[in-house]
Amino acid sequence: MKREATTAVVLLVLMVVAAILAAGANPLLLVAGIAERALFTRAGLLEALLRTIPLTVMGLGITIAFRARVFNIGMDGQLIAGSVVAVALAPLLPANAAGIALFLLLGVLGGALWGGIAGLIKARYGGNEIIVTIMLNYIAIQLLSWLVRGPLQESMRIIPRTDSIDKALRLPIIFEGTRIHLGLVIAAAMIILVAVLVRRSRFGFKLDVVGANEHAARYAGIDPRRIAGLVLLVSGAFAGLAGAVEISGLYGRLQEGFAPGFGITAIAVALVARLNPLLVPLAAFLFSLLYVGLGALARNGVVPFPLINILEGTVILLFLAGSVAFSRRRKVAEATDG
Repeated sequence: MKREATTAVVLLVLMVVAAILAAGANPLLLVAGIAERALFTRAGLLEALLRTIPLTVMGLGITIAFRARVFNIGMDGQLIAGSVVAVALAPLLPANAAGIALFLLLGVLGGALWGGIAGLIKARYGGNEIIVTIMLNYIAIQLLSWLVRGPLQESMRIIPRTDSIDKALRLPIIFEGTRIHLGLVIAAAMIILVAVLVRRSRFGFKLDVVGANEHAARYAGIDPRRIAGLVLLVSGAFAGLAGAVEISGLYGRLQEGFAPGFGITAIAVALVARLNPLLVPLAAFLFSLLYVGLGALARNGVVPFPLINILEGTVILLFLAGSVAFSRRRKVAEATDG
């Protein structure tokens, strides 16, 4: 088993090296370039920290879902849904601090609604949440494209985007001379909330029981389908919050591609953090550093941008290979001790 895991890791590493060489880059120089841009420049570190905010919030939502073995692949669609609801209703909000809170709450409700659709299908009809959430992603993307070219397009009707939200609804900058906004504090609060939720609450206990054994959960009086439906709603709420934070803190308006690939990266973040809420921000920051470093090299024409997705996918596969090997060794050890 150990040999199989080692072989899998070696093959994955060789695949990444081959992809880098095929892109015409030197793997060693590539690593050095990523580190230089992401770790040793102020702009790189600040950009990585800024990207860490939504990835942390979404990673926490994935953590909640995956602990119950509910595979929410629709965070991108839920993020879009939350952002759309918040921006669409923004003109009705008061131009003060309460308006900011309501804007974020609308994002939460929009994401929860979109996740709740998948949750309802899962809980009531036993639908496969992977297929349903992926399909809802496509619907959300096309819905966003229609809205920014139709009902919500900016008043000049030139660019496919909305008008800017009121400045009073923008999250304040917390570090002068940077773009780091109050979303950083919100993300920190969510870390504490989820850590308490999964470790100190009945809901967290139910998540772990359902995730460990559905049959045991039913025997204990816990309905796995109901938990799955609720989990999809809750994780969708986190995605919607992340979208509202991105709009209010960074973009100020709704447009296509404002949060590309955050949902898939959030899955990688949660897996690398081993579904531990306290480790999610660290994993999010590491992936953000990788994105910033590779992004800078891609913009300079050193490597193609899709290489970022290749490396992210490789990290997930490496983690899964290691997890499978660890689980097998533990089962063997338990059987031997028994």
